[in-house]
Amino acid sequence: MPPPTPIRGLGPDTALGDAARRILAGRLADVRHPESQLDDELGEDGVHDMRVATRRLRAALQVFQATGKLTRLETDVKRLQDALGDVRDLHVQDKWLDTAAKGKKDASKALAGLRESHLSGLKSREKKLRAELERWTDRTVPRLLKKVDTLEDTHRFAGKRVRSHLRQRLRRVEKRLERYADAPDAASAHALRKDLKKLRYELEIFQPAFRRTVGALLEVLVPLQDGLGELHDADVRLELFERAAAEAPPGQRKAARKLLPQARDERAERSAEIAREVQRWHAEAIPKRLRKALT
Repeated sequence: MPPPTPIRGLGPDTALGDAARRILAGRLADVRHPESQLDDELGEDGVHDMRVATRRLRAALQVFQATGKLTRLETDVKRLQDALGDVRDLHVQDKWLDTAAKGKKDASKALAGLRESHLSGLKSREKKLRAELERWTDRTVPRLLKKVDTLEDTHRFAGKRVRSHLRQRLRRVEKRLERYADAPDAASAHALRKDLKKLRYELEIFQPAFRRTVGALLEVLVPLQDGLGELHDADVRLELFERAAAEAPPGQRKAARKLLPQARDERAERSAEIAREVQRWHAEAIPKRLRKALT
């Protein structure tokens, strides 16, 4: 995952409005950076980088909501993020299928049919993404630039409100961890992953105000979030092959059945890795340490 552009010159005593203007400008620049990569082809790297950047921009719009009315802009950014996600999801599974097909000459034709079936919706998703990219450039970016210049808030960047907000976000992650530990299924893993991402992106926003604290927090957050992302991809893949094994044409059903054991094994491996990481969080009292760092 590409890191956000560092915002220099901010500190704990920076006015929240000043921080909001500079960070939002930086996050917007990060979203716009991959635009040129997507002019000719909606390639895997460009789509992925822009999708991550839109998530970070949305997180900043949510965090700085109190400095100006930003809800509508956040909704517009989400439209682009969702369109990028729809294309990205197909890219991820197609890449796995391409790797899995190597060395399986006896099933190459059936696997090619399975890939073709999986990618059947790609053109319509790319068309929608092209429309959202045009809307983003023509409408959302100008409005966002205009709005950023008006943001004002005299509170401290590292004030009590910020710490309280981050502690509240951390409590939500703790609850998700408990639910996942009790029932480690796909739904609880996905919910934990979403809240971890939100906490991560918000911590990145406030890194200039809490440099050492945030650095330590991200060091323990990122491995768990990355692992949950791989587990989510494995869950999506497993469902894809289970459906294909039941519903696809005969040749594709056979190919799906051949891939199911591999998909199940990979899902089990990812799940075991997450279980170990969650156990480490509890054994090392990581949530308690994180809360203490934010007091």
